[in-house]
Amino acid sequence: MPSATAIVFTVVFTVETLVIIIANTLTIFVFWTHRFHLKQSYLLLINLAVVDLLVGVTESKVLGSEKIPNLITKAERKENSGANPTGAFQVLGFTTSVFFLALIALERVFAVLWPLRHRVTSTRAYVYSIVLVWAAGFSMAAMSTLLPTYHPEVSKVSDVIVHSSLLISLLVICASYFTIRNRLHSKTLGIEVHLQNAREQNLRLSRTLFIVVAVSLVVWLPAFVVFSITAFCRRCFPPRLVWSANVLHLANSMVNPFVYSFRMPIFKVALKKLKRKRRKTIELRILPENQETQL
Repeated sequence: MPSATAIVFTVVFTVETLVIIIANTLTIFVFWTHRFHLKQSYLLLINLAVVDLLVGVTESKVLGSEKIPNLITKAERKENSGANPTGAFQVLGFTTSVFFLALIALERVFAVLWPLRHRVTSTRAYVYSIVLVWAAGFSMAAMSTLLPTYHPEVSKVSDVIVHSSLLISLLVICASYFTIRNRLHSKTLGIEVHLQNAREQNLRLSRTLFIVVAVSLVVWLPAFVVFSITAFCRRCFPPRLVWSANVLHLANSMVNPFVYSFRMPIFKVALKKLKRKRRKTIELRILPENQETQL
């Protein structure tokens, strides 16, 4: 019989995966349907939701092909001698997610410190930034999983590059929001009246994204520390601690939609519309049944 701990962690992984897929699919739907009424900053949030959805889909693949079968057969996971596409997508997911958080932080610094320049920034600049982040994520995935398959001697070097890139991204995020925090607490004089409304909207979005990034860092930073150490010392931590780190890693892709639902009005409106549509659908189904019963 499998251990109770393994069963509990497998159930937690499964629940987190389902929530990630459902919540981020809803996030992409809401932002995409309102894309013509939203600012360019939401392009970054859409891509962040796509990355988080990729994390959930990849984890569901790992659950179905590895974790649950290994739990049933009590078999230990064997090292794969060939290329592992699932592992590549896992690295792509968690590295690109952090890179997008760093890009969002830098974009908010630009918006808060130079609001006039931010207002006239073209969509092309956002598209180029998004393409650059995805290219960096694919590069990290290839370097971490595919390159060592054919050149095992560079595995340690690739691990150092990947984790160093993540560490730099985390430092950029912390420095960016420290700058934003100082700006929000400072009194800026000489602001024209017609710019006040735009400035307030900018700061409101910055506060919301600050919460998003802060929550992500709280749940992701412990996982980053554990994964960084286990990359060079696989037996430094017991399996339960590694599983707990994986729980926090998945939580990073799950919490953002909940922050949006509490902080963004368009999210609340969209959820209300979905509830109304669901009620109407249920009522339309019940009505014919009642008519048949009366007949």
